[in-house]
Amino acid sequence: MIVSILFSLLSPVCIFAADRIVLCRAGQTDDTMWNDAKKYFTGKGFSIGTYDAPRSIEKQIETANKINREKARFMLVLEIVTSDRSDVFVAMSDAKKPGDLIMNADEVPGAHATRSEELGSSIAAHFQRKVKSAPLFMFLGIDMPAVFVRLNVTKDGSAEAFDKLYDGVLNFTKRGSKDEREFKGGRRNPATED
Repeated sequence: MIVSILFSLLSPVCIFAADRIVLCRAGQTDDTMWNDAKKYFTGKGFSIGTYDAPRSIEKQIETANKINREKARFMLVLEIVTSDRSDVFVAMSDAKKPGDLIMNADEVPGAHATRSEELGSSIAAHFQRKVKSAPLFMFLGIDMPAVFVRLNVTKDGSAEAFDKLYDGVLNFTKRGSKDEREFKGGRRNPATED
């Protein structure tokens, strides 16, 4: 019995516990493509939490509270669109870094602006694009680095698009975390962040 407990503690789930990410489905993403994206990231060793983007302010606050309890490294909001050509649009919240310890829900994403820009730039670079800043409702109250990615993929090109997306995510995760508390699920202290 002791051996089984030790084995379960050393399983791959524990090894990848620090690499928990949140995937949030936005728009009218095809169910097959969405399921493929979830399987792809799970197959690459990530532990994922999945959500659908809320359509009302009440649901957004409720969902943000759930997402913030995930103890994930970052959140990717994905919209996957079947198209005749492959392309990508990567955006981050335009929320500015808050100056006070007490923040409004719309200021919370600004506390992670630097890390969100690093994540977005890392992903966009693999598609030879630039990350844009925009007012994004789906980031309201989200207390972790987060980016929006709209993937236009051909029916046969989803694997290539997922590969590029993963390469961008991998570059970001390999850089390490400036704040190890994020790795362990802790949250930032705005007074000490740069």
